Amino acid sequence: MHRAASKQPRRAAAAVNTIEIVQDTEERDWAQLLPDLVRKVADDLLSADVTEYIRLRAVCKPWRNSTANPSLLHPRFFPRKWLLVAGEELRHDGEPERLVNVRTGARLRIRFPTPKEYTHHGNAEGLLVLHHSLTDTVCLLNPLTMAFTDLPSMSAVYDVALPPPGAADDDAWTITAAGVVVVDPPIPTVVLSLTLGTHTAIVCAEPGDNFWRAVDVSAADDIECELPVIHGGLSVQGRFFVPTRAGDVLGVELGPQPRLTYVAKQAGEDAPMNGLNERCYLVPSGKDDGMLLMRTWGPGNIYYNVYTVDLGNSSLTPHAMGGTDTTVFLPSVTVRSSGFPNVLPNQAYAEENMELLLHGDFNVLV
Repeated sequence: MHRAASKQPRRAAAAVNTIEIVQDTEERDWAQLLPDLVRKVADDLLSADVTEYIRLRAVCKPWRNSTANPSLLHPRFFPRKWLLVAGEELRHDGEPERLVNVRTGARLRIRFPTPKEYTHHGNAEGLLVLHHSLTDTVCLLNPLTMAFTDLPSMSAVYDVALPPPGAADDDAWTITAAGVVVVDPPIPTVVLSLTLGTHTAIVCAEPGDNFWRAVDVSAADDIECELPVIHGGLSVQGRFFVPTRAGDVLGVELGPQPRLTYVAKQAGEDAPMNGLNERCYLVPSGKDDGMLLMRTWGPGNIYYNVYTVDLGNSSLTPHAMGGTDTTVFLPSVTVRSSGFPNVLPNQAYAEENMELLLHGDFNVLV
Protein backbone atom coordinates (compact mmCIF):
# COMPACT_ATOMS: atom_id res chain seq x y z
CA MET A 1 0.00 0.00 0.00
CA HIS A 2 2.73 2.43 0.76
CA ARG A 3 4.55 1.70 -2.46
CA ALA A 4 1.50 2.00 -4.67
CA ALA A 5 0.32 5.22 -3.08
CA SER A 6 3.71 6.93 -3.41
CA LYS A 7 3.53 7.20 -7.21
CA GLN A 8 0.39 9.34 -7.27
CA PRO A 9 1.74 12.22 -5.15
CA ARG A 10 4.82 12.40 -7.38
CA ARG A 11 2.68 12.77 -10.49
CA ALA A 12 0.50 15.38 -8.73
CA ALA A 13 3.55 17.33 -7.68
CA ALA A 14 4.88 17.37 -11.19
CA ALA A 15 1.56 18.59 -12.46
CA VAL A 16 1.40 21.34 -9.90
CA ASN A 17 4.86 22.52 -10.85
CA THR A 18 3.77 23.13 -14.41
CA ILE A 19 0.76 25.25 -13.51
CA GLU A 20 1.26 29.01 -13.97
CA ILE A 21 -0.42 30.86 -11.16
CA VAL A 22 -1.77 34.20 -12.25
CA GLN A 23 -2.66 36.65 -9.51
CA ASP A 24 -4.74 39.67 -10.28
CA THR A 25 -3.04 42.90 -9.18
CA GLU A 26 -4.85 46.18 -9.05
CA GLU A 27 -2.81 49.09 -10.31
CA ARG A 28 -3.27 52.33 -8.42
CA ASP A 29 -2.63 55.80 -9.71
CA TRP A 30 -1.42 57.43 -6.48
CA ALA A 31 -1.41 60.83 -8.15
CA GLN A 32 -5.22 60.62 -8.26
CA LEU A 33 -5.54 60.19 -4.51
CA LEU A 34 -8.44 62.23 -3.14
CA PRO A 35 -7.24 65.77 -2.28
CA ASP A 36 -8.80 65.58 1.19
CA LEU A 37 -6.86 62.40 1.91
CA VAL A 38 -3.62 63.94 0.61
CA ARG A 39 -4.16 66.94 2.89
CA LYS A 40 -4.82 64.66 5.88
CA VAL A 41 -1.60 62.72 5.29
CA ALA A 42 0.31 65.96 4.69
CA ASP A 43 -0.94 67.48 7.95
CA ASP A 44 0.10 64.36 9.86
CA LEU A 45 3.57 64.54 8.33
CA LEU A 46 3.81 68.26 9.03
CA SER A 47 3.09 67.65 12.70
CA ALA A 48 6.17 65.40 12.75
CA ASP A 49 8.53 67.61 10.75
CA VAL A 50 8.28 70.13 7.95
CA THR A 51 10.84 68.16 5.89
CA GLU A 52 8.39 65.25 5.61
CA TYR A 53 5.72 67.64 4.36
CA ILE A 54 8.11 69.00 1.72
CA ARG A 55 8.98 65.47 0.57
CA LEU A 56 5.31 64.58 0.16
CA ARG A 57 4.70 67.65 -2.00
CA ALA A 58 7.66 66.70 -4.18
CA VAL A 59 6.05 63.40 -5.23
CA CYS A 60 3.77 64.81 -7.95
CA LYS A 61 1.97 67.90 -9.15
CA PRO A 62 -1.54 66.81 -7.99
CA TRP A 63 -0.24 66.37 -4.44
CA ARG A 64 1.35 69.83 -4.57
CA ASN A 65 -1.93 71.29 -5.80
CA SER A 66 -3.78 69.62 -2.93
CA THR A 67 -1.59 71.09 -0.17
CA ALA A 68 -0.64 74.55 1.06
CA ASN A 69 2.51 76.11 -0.33
CA PRO A 70 5.16 76.17 2.43
CA SER A 71 6.97 79.07 0.78
CA LEU A 72 4.87 81.37 2.93
CA LEU A 73 6.32 82.52 6.27
CA HIS A 74 3.50 80.84 8.16
CA PRO A 75 4.14 79.44 11.67
CA ARG A 76 2.94 76.00 10.49
CA PHE A 77 6.08 75.72 8.38
CA PHE A 78 8.67 77.01 10.84
CA PRO A 79 11.59 74.50 10.93
CA ARG A 80 11.73 74.56 14.74
CA LYS A 81 13.78 71.35 15.04
CA TRP A 82 16.52 72.43 12.64
CA LEU A 83 19.70 74.37 13.40
CA LEU A 84 22.02 75.99 10.88
CA VAL A 85 25.55 74.71 11.51
CA ALA A 86 27.35 77.99 10.83
CA GLY A 87 28.76 80.97 12.62
CA GLU A 88 28.21 84.56 11.55
CA GLU A 89 29.82 84.00 8.16
CA LEU A 90 28.02 81.81 5.64
CA ARG A 91 29.96 79.62 3.22
CA HIS A 92 31.75 81.47 0.43
CA ASP A 93 33.12 78.41 -1.36
CA GLY A 94 29.98 77.48 -3.25
CA GLU A 95 29.33 74.45 -1.04
CA PRO A 96 25.89 73.96 0.57
CA GLU A 97 25.25 74.97 4.18
CA ARG A 98 24.73 72.26 6.79
CA LEU A 99 21.66 71.95 8.99
CA VAL A 100 21.16 69.49 11.84
CA ASN A 101 17.97 68.24 13.48
CA VAL A 102 18.38 68.86 17.22
CA ARG A 103 16.02 65.98 18.07
CA THR A 104 17.39 63.22 15.83
CA GLY A 105 20.84 64.36 14.69
CA ALA A 106 19.76 64.04 11.04
CA ARG A 107 21.70 66.27 8.64
CA LEU A 108 20.73 68.27 5.56
CA ARG A 109 22.81 70.19 3.05
CA ILE A 110 21.14 73.17 1.44
CA ARG A 111 22.65 75.75 -0.87
CA PHE A 112 21.55 79.33 -0.13
CA PRO A 113 21.33 81.98 -2.85
CA THR A 114 24.06 84.68 -2.77
CA PRO A 115 25.51 83.69 0.64
CA LYS A 116 28.45 86.08 0.23
CA GLU A 117 26.10 89.02 0.66
CA TYR A 118 24.69 87.93 4.02
CA THR A 119 25.84 87.34 7.58
CA HIS A 120 23.97 85.12 10.01
CA HIS A 121 22.81 86.66 13.31
CA GLY A 122 20.39 84.30 14.96
CA ASN A 123 17.72 81.66 14.88
CA ALA A 124 14.04 82.43 15.52
CA GLU A 125 12.09 79.14 15.83
CA GLY A 126 14.17 77.73 12.99
CA LEU A 127 14.03 80.87 10.84
CA LEU A 128 17.36 82.53 10.08
CA VAL A 129 17.96 86.19 10.86
CA LEU A 130 20.34 87.51 8.21
CA HIS A 131 21.93 90.88 7.52
CA HIS A 132 22.46 92.00 3.93
CA SER A 133 25.86 93.65 3.79
CA LEU A 134 25.09 95.78 0.73
CA THR A 135 21.69 97.22 1.68
CA ASP A 136 22.03 97.01 5.51
CA THR A 137 18.65 95.26 5.51
CA VAL A 138 17.75 92.62 8.10
CA CYS A 139 16.10 89.60 6.48
CA LEU A 140 14.19 86.53 7.62
CA LEU A 141 14.69 83.21 5.81
CA ASN A 142 13.12 79.78 6.21
CA PRO A 143 16.13 77.61 5.23
CA LEU A 144 13.98 74.60 4.28
CA THR A 145 11.29 76.29 2.17
CA MET A 146 13.32 79.38 1.11
CA ALA A 147 10.47 81.65 2.23
CA PHE A 148 12.08 85.06 2.55
CA THR A 149 11.14 88.56 3.66
CA ASP A 150 12.85 91.89 4.27
CA LEU A 151 12.82 93.81 7.54
CA PRO A 152 14.05 97.34 8.30
CA SER A 153 17.75 98.15 8.14
CA MET A 154 20.11 97.91 11.10
CA SER A 155 20.80 101.64 10.83
CA ALA A 156 17.08 102.23 11.45
CA VAL A 157 17.58 100.73 14.93
CA TYR A 158 19.23 103.97 15.99
CA ASP A 159 16.01 105.88 15.29
CA VAL A 160 14.42 104.18 18.31
CA ALA A 161 17.43 102.97 20.33
CA LEU A 162 20.07 105.62 20.89
CA PRO A 163 23.55 104.50 21.97
CA PRO A 164 24.02 104.80 25.74
CA PRO A 165 25.93 107.80 27.15
CA GLY A 166 29.67 107.38 26.81
CA ALA A 167 29.50 105.03 23.82
CA ALA A 168 32.23 105.57 21.25
CA ASP A 169 31.34 106.65 17.74
CA ASP A 170 32.23 103.26 16.32
CA ASP A 171 30.30 101.29 18.97
CA ALA A 172 27.27 99.54 17.51
CA TRP A 173 24.29 97.54 18.66
CA THR A 174 24.80 93.83 18.08
CA ILE A 175 22.09 91.18 17.79
CA THR A 176 22.32 88.71 20.69
CA ALA A 177 18.99 86.94 20.11
CA ALA A 178 16.04 87.01 17.74
CA GLY A 179 12.51 85.72 17.91
CA VAL A 180 9.02 85.89 16.47
CA VAL A 181 5.77 86.85 18.12
CA VAL A 182 2.69 85.46 16.40
CA VAL A 183 -0.51 87.25 17.40
CA ASP A 184 -2.41 87.17 14.12
CA PRO A 185 -1.16 84.35 11.86
CA PRO A 186 0.27 84.18 9.32
CA ILE A 187 2.16 87.46 9.87
CA PRO A 188 4.94 87.09 12.46
CA THR A 189 6.42 90.08 14.26
CA VAL A 190 10.20 89.79 14.45
CA VAL A 191 11.90 90.77 17.70
CA LEU A 192 15.61 91.55 18.08
CA SER A 193 17.44 91.63 21.42
CA LEU A 194 20.43 93.97 21.08
CA THR A 195 23.39 94.78 23.31
CA LEU A 196 25.95 97.56 23.36
CA GLY A 197 28.38 97.19 26.23
CA THR A 198 26.31 96.61 29.36
CA HIS A 199 23.16 98.05 27.83
CA THR A 200 20.27 96.24 26.16
CA ALA A 201 17.63 97.37 23.68
CA ILE A 202 14.78 95.36 22.17
CA VAL A 203 13.11 96.30 18.89
CA CYS A 204 10.41 94.71 16.74
CA ALA A 205 8.97 94.98 13.24
CA GLU A 206 6.69 93.14 10.85
CA PRO A 207 7.80 91.97 7.40
CA GLY A 208 7.66 94.87 4.99
CA ASP A 209 7.97 97.58 7.67
CA ASN A 210 10.41 100.41 7.01
CA PHE A 211 11.13 101.14 10.65
CA TRP A 212 11.63 99.37 13.97
CA ARG A 213 9.48 99.89 17.04
CA ALA A 214 11.13 100.10 20.43
CA VAL A 215 10.07 97.64 23.13
CA ASP A 216 9.77 99.30 26.55
CA VAL A 217 12.26 97.43 28.79
CA SER A 218 11.78 99.60 31.89
CA ALA A 219 10.10 96.72 33.75
CA ALA A 220 13.53 95.07 33.98
CA ASP A 221 15.40 98.11 35.34
CA ASP A 222 18.18 97.23 37.75
CA ILE A 223 21.43 98.73 39.00
CA GLU A 224 24.26 98.81 36.49
CA CYS A 225 27.23 96.47 36.77
CA GLU A 226 29.65 94.68 34.45
CA LEU A 227 26.87 92.47 33.06
CA PRO A 228 23.75 93.70 31.23
CA VAL A 229 20.42 93.42 33.04
CA ILE A 230 18.99 91.54 30.04
CA HIS A 231 21.05 89.39 27.71
CA GLY A 232 19.77 87.27 24.83
CA GLY A 233 16.32 85.72 24.70
CA LEU A 234 14.35 82.79 23.33
CA SER A 235 11.40 82.39 20.99
CA VAL A 236 8.95 79.58 21.80
CA GLN A 237 5.25 78.99 21.14
CA GLY A 238 4.99 82.15 19.06
CA ARG A 239 6.25 84.35 21.90
CA PHE A 240 9.59 85.93 22.77
CA PHE A 241 11.06 85.81 26.27
CA VAL A 242 14.15 87.31 27.89
CA PRO A 243 15.95 86.44 31.15
CA THR A 244 17.16 89.04 33.60
CA ARG A 245 20.50 88.96 35.32
CA ALA A 246 18.70 88.04 38.56
CA GLY A 247 17.01 85.00 37.01
CA ASP A 248 13.52 86.34 36.31
CA VAL A 249 11.74 85.85 32.98
CA LEU A 250 9.89 88.52 31.00
CA GLY A 251 7.91 88.29 27.78
CA VAL A 252 7.35 90.75 24.94
CA GLU A 253 3.78 92.02 24.68
CA LEU A 254 2.98 93.91 21.47
CA GLY A 255 -0.19 95.79 22.37
CA PRO A 256 -1.16 98.47 22.90
CA GLN A 257 2.55 99.45 22.97
CA PRO A 258 5.44 96.96 22.76
CA ARG A 259 6.74 96.30 26.28
CA LEU A 260 8.21 93.70 28.60
CA THR A 261 6.05 92.10 31.27
CA TYR A 262 7.04 89.59 33.95
CA VAL A 263 5.97 86.00 33.34
CA ALA A 264 7.97 84.25 36.13
CA LYS A 265 10.10 85.38 39.07
CA GLN A 266 12.65 83.73 41.31
CA ALA A 267 11.27 83.23 44.81
CA GLY A 268 12.27 81.93 48.22
CA GLU A 269 15.69 80.31 48.55
CA ASP A 270 16.24 80.45 44.79
CA ALA A 271 16.08 84.24 44.67
CA PRO A 272 19.64 85.63 44.41
CA MET A 273 20.87 88.35 46.75
CA ASN A 274 21.57 90.70 43.82
CA GLY A 275 22.50 88.69 40.72
CA LEU A 276 25.32 91.10 39.90
CA ASN A 277 27.80 88.34 39.10
CA GLU A 278 25.39 85.91 37.51
CA ARG A 279 24.39 85.36 33.90
CA CYS A 280 21.09 83.73 32.98
CA TYR A 281 20.03 82.01 29.78
CA LEU A 282 16.77 80.70 28.37
CA VAL A 283 17.01 77.43 26.40
CA PRO A 284 14.43 75.02 24.94
CA SER A 285 13.46 72.18 27.25
CA GLY A 286 14.14 69.66 24.47
CA LYS A 287 11.01 67.64 25.27
CA ASP A 288 8.15 69.88 24.20
CA ASP A 289 7.53 73.54 23.51
CA GLY A 290 8.68 74.50 27.00
CA MET A 291 11.85 76.25 28.13
CA LEU A 292 14.44 76.12 30.86
CA LEU A 293 16.23 78.89 32.72
CA MET A 294 19.95 78.33 33.25
CA ARG A 295 21.45 80.46 36.04
CA THR A 296 25.26 80.44 35.89
CA TRP A 297 27.99 81.86 38.10
CA GLY A 298 31.61 81.42 39.14
CA PRO A 299 34.82 81.67 37.09
CA GLY A 300 33.86 81.25 33.47
CA ASN A 301 30.26 80.66 34.60
CA ILE A 302 31.02 76.97 35.10
CA TYR A 303 28.44 76.46 37.86
CA TYR A 304 24.75 76.44 37.09
CA ASN A 305 21.27 75.77 38.37
CA VAL A 306 18.43 74.80 36.06
CA TYR A 307 14.74 75.73 36.38
CA THR A 308 11.64 74.81 34.43
CA VAL A 309 9.71 77.91 33.33
CA ASP A 310 6.04 77.24 34.00
CA LEU A 311 4.13 79.90 32.07
CA GLY A 312 0.77 78.60 33.25
CA ASN A 313 1.63 79.14 36.92
CA SER A 314 4.08 82.01 36.36
CA SER A 315 6.70 80.10 38.31
CA LEU A 316 10.21 78.66 38.18
CA THR A 317 10.77 75.20 39.62
CA PRO A 318 14.12 73.37 40.03
CA HIS A 319 14.84 71.04 37.12
CA ALA A 320 17.00 67.91 37.32
CA MET A 321 19.04 67.31 34.14
CA GLY A 322 19.73 63.66 34.94
CA GLY A 323 17.91 61.12 32.78
CA THR A 324 16.33 63.73 30.51
CA ASP A 325 18.26 62.74 27.34
CA THR A 326 19.04 66.40 26.72
CA THR A 327 22.26 68.34 26.31
CA VAL A 328 22.33 72.14 26.47
CA PHE A 329 24.71 74.36 24.55
CA LEU A 330 24.67 77.83 26.01
CA PRO A 331 23.43 80.35 25.17
CA SER A 332 20.38 78.94 23.36
CA VAL A 333 20.47 75.39 21.94
CA THR A 334 19.18 72.11 23.37
CA VAL A 335 19.79 68.81 21.58
CA ARG A 336 18.52 65.31 22.28
CA SER A 337 21.60 63.54 23.61
CA SER A 338 20.78 60.17 22.03
CA GLY A 339 20.87 61.79 18.57
CA PHE A 340 24.42 63.05 19.15
CA PRO A 341 26.58 60.15 20.39
CA ASN A 342 29.66 62.36 20.79
CA VAL A 343 28.13 64.77 23.31
CA LEU A 344 27.76 64.15 27.02
CA PRO A 345 24.12 63.49 27.99
CA ASN A 346 22.27 65.47 30.64
CA GLN A 347 24.92 68.21 30.68
CA ALA A 348 25.28 71.88 29.84
CA TYR A 349 28.18 73.08 27.70
CA ALA A 350 29.64 76.57 28.19
CA GLU A 351 29.35 79.24 25.48
CA GLU A 352 32.73 78.50 23.87
CA ASN A 353 31.49 75.00 23.00
CA MET A 354 28.59 76.54 21.09
CA GLU A 355 31.14 77.62 18.49
CA LEU A 356 32.22 74.00 18.11
CA LEU A 357 28.61 72.94 17.58
CA LEU A 358 27.93 75.71 15.07
CA HIS A 359 30.98 74.73 13.06
CA GLY A 360 30.10 71.05 13.09
CA ASP A 361 32.97 69.89 15.30
CA PHE A 362 30.80 67.31 17.08
CA ASN A 363 33.65 64.85 17.62
CA VAL A 364 35.63 67.10 19.96
CA LEU A 365 32.84 67.70 22.42
CA VAL A 366 33.55 64.71 24.68
